[in-house]
Amino acid sequence: MGNECANGADALSLDLRSSVWNEIWVARPNHTKSSGGEIRGLSSPPELTARKVQMASPKISRRRFMGAAAVTGAGIALPALQTSVAEADAPALQQLPTATQAYLERERQAGLAAIKGGAELPFLTGTQLASLLLARDVKSVDVTKAFLDRIDEHNGDGMFAVASRGAGITVFGDNGKINAYVRATHDLALDMAAGADAALDAAAAGGDPVPFGCGVPVALKDIYAVKDVELTIGCPMAAGNVATGDSVVAERFRAAHMPIIGLTHTGPWTNDDTCPQTANPWKRTLCVGGSSGGSAAAISARLAVVATGSDTGNSLRNPAQNVGVGSIKPTYGLIPKFGVTVSNTSLDTCGPMGRSMADVSMLLGIMAGPDPRDARSEQAPEFPNGFPLAPRPGDKPLAGLRIGSTVETETSPNRNNWAPGILAALRQAVADFEALGATIVPITPAVSNLSNTTYFQAKAKDPNNGTTAISASNVYNYAENAWTLRDTYATTAQENAPIEAAVRTRFRTSLSTLEAQKTLLQNRANVLTPEDLYGAQRVRREYSEAWAKIFADNDIVACLWPQKVQTPPVRNNDNTGSFSGVESSRPNTTGWPCVQFPVGRDANTGIPVGIDIAAPFGADHVVLQLAIDYQEHHPYHLDLPTEL
Repeated sequence: MGNECANGADALSLDLRSSVWNEIWVARPNHTKSSGGEIRGLSSPPELTARKVQMASPKISRRRFMGAAAVTGAGIALPALQTSVAEADAPALQQLPTATQAYLERERQAGLAAIKGGAELPFLTGTQLASLLLARDVKSVDVTKAFLDRIDEHNGDGMFAVASRGAGITVFGDNGKINAYVRATHDLALDMAAGADAALDAAAAGGDPVPFGCGVPVALKDIYAVKDVELTIGCPMAAGNVATGDSVVAERFRAAHMPIIGLTHTGPWTNDDTCPQTANPWKRTLCVGGSSGGSAAAISARLAVVATGSDTGNSLRNPAQNVGVGSIKPTYGLIPKFGVTVSNTSLDTCGPMGRSMADVSMLLGIMAGPDPRDARSEQAPEFPNGFPLAPRPGDKPLAGLRIGSTVETETSPNRNNWAPGILAALRQAVADFEALGATIVPITPAVSNLSNTTYFQAKAKDPNNGTTAISASNVYNYAENAWTLRDTYATTAQENAPIEAAVRTRFRTSLSTLEAQKTLLQNRANVLTPEDLYGAQRVRREYSEAWAKIFADNDIVACLWPQKVQTPPVRNNDNTGSFSGVESSRPNTTGWPCVQFPVGRDANTGIPVGIDIAAPFGADHVVLQLAIDYQEHHPYHLDLPTEL
């Protein structure tokens, strides 16, 4: 935030690596100057040698991380998956850079053909735009202006507000259009685009290489601080809160010359499952899902091609499913959170969204990497060779891989309440993965005791009533909320009216009862002991280890599971309710990476259906590669929404 770029206290660092992932193969590029080629600005395919490394790799500086990403295009040198990751062979590694370069050239040619056929620039994918920009077929200023023009035409008044159920409180409401953005940043975006064109021209002329994605416009969720831009964290009453500095993520977009075209809608303080102010481009009367609903809708409606979101318990994946776009909840700590408004610091994860999963991977390559202002990021796994961009060749790219599935074994919510069209699409997706060569292994989900107060509870009862037991999940939720936001909650209207108003909006309470709400929160935290905190994190660790054991016992590299299993509800201003899905916070609790991407549509409603793929801590490249492979054969992400 502008007046307080909240980053939060350091949470207990959880090392959730499974023993089966202790060793991976990486490709070590021997970078050389570009010798030309169709796509200029990236170095030519690097020579590769294979080496075996431990998952707990030596620390790599942000400069080295970005240097590798800049030269490889944030993903060109990622190795192919193998049946056993400890048996990767050098020839497969040597082939991938060339294959990726060929894929990017194919994307460029597809983009040129689409433009020749009359397609507008915002209707291309992010990798197509990035490839066209590198080859100097298009200019970033023109691409950025095309997106801004669409925003002006289709977004409406992003600051439109309506009365809340709380006394004297307003929230963002339905403005009659898509309403994906709370504000567009025209001048900033066009200035950054001009800088991108200068950097791209220099790279094309043999100068310093640029990261793949340079010049591609990006939207940020309205919780990421951008210097001198208003930041309202989903609360119209926070108008006037102007960021005094950049979040780490915004800094990285500036460094990569990715024009920031605006901030997107979220529920008040991101505490929302529906984001009702934003229309679903597939059926505007339905919710888009939250809390990163504005970012998802912007991409779906072709008002953006890539965007940021955040995920505390499904907020990147839920809206992505409902509008047919892709996202990843990365490994915990992979993207620094400094300058991003927090909710629950040991669960919150920043992440990218995109039209295709290659777009998602491209943006992750820009966002990821350690920063000393967020200690969690310095403990996260590192990917000096970036993330995958290209699908693997052939009709059976998943041959030899064992992938788990919980589609037939999930029990919550009650299967009688699952939308039949969603279940049918999920079953077809599992069959599609099998057709691509994977061996599908039915998996029974691990059982969580985080809410089981018979298994564990804090020593004291909830001071609100003196009788309710405090579960493991509530122990760290109460403690993190009280500690991380203690100064923010204490802000008075005289000290900072926008921040105080945002706090009131979060609690949905009048000024007269605000102090009581703050006191209740602090009282809950004050009764907790160090033993309570340790015990709660132990229960959390046990749950993570249970999932690691499932992976090891079944020899699987990843696991498919459902996302939301009910149709998004009808929009209703100030509706912060929810609609049912499986245990959506699994990746947040474990810290594991989890992608979400479209696998078809509900035949009964026409609304997109998505599926999650999760893998152990640090396996972001694995789930991204699986999703990219799937989309090569099943391009549902290219479907146009029915109510653009």
